[in-house]
Amino acid sequence: MTKINGVDTKVIENIVENYKENPEEGIAGYSSSVKWKGGFYAEAQVGDHKPVLIDEPDWFSGSNKGPSPAELLLSALGGCLSISVIATASLMGIKVNSLEVNASGQLDLNVLLGLKEGNPGFNEVDVQFTVDSDADDKQLEELVSKAMEISPVRNSLERNVQVNSTFKRNK
Repeated sequence: MTKINGVDTKVIENIVENYKENPEEGIAGYSSSVKWKGGFYAEAQVGDHKPVLIDEPDWFSGSNKGPSPAELLLSALGGCLSISVIATASLMGIKVNSLEVNASGQLDLNVLLGLKEGNPGFNEVDVQFTVDSDADDKQLEELVSKAMEISPVRNSLERNVQVNSTFKRNK
């Protein structure tokens, strides 16, 4: 077993070799089921994990039982980018002592509330990486660049992802 940064690089290398030979096995499905619980509070069931609490803050008529959907989106981006940095660093043999990814952005709630036209979502998101590593600045820049390049969440946010919807009546 070859572990660096808590990652068994042999597992990743074996997956890469398998997908080279069987690329169809590299297509992975993900899903989440969100159930409304009242007010702005909802719970997301993801896999066999504890429910993820979703809410709005008190000042927006929520009960503040959990992060808002916008905060979860930023958290998903930060989480995905941190995984991308660690995966890349580990495969390059670079030891990371600590890593923090901060993602932030602004929403125009006037648009959300129908008070003006525009985009109710983020127009841009800023990401800051704070890394403690023995790697030099050039290597760290490469790590961050590669993490941004391979992050599925970042790529989903930056592209026009088609979101399809259907409904069914609960009888």
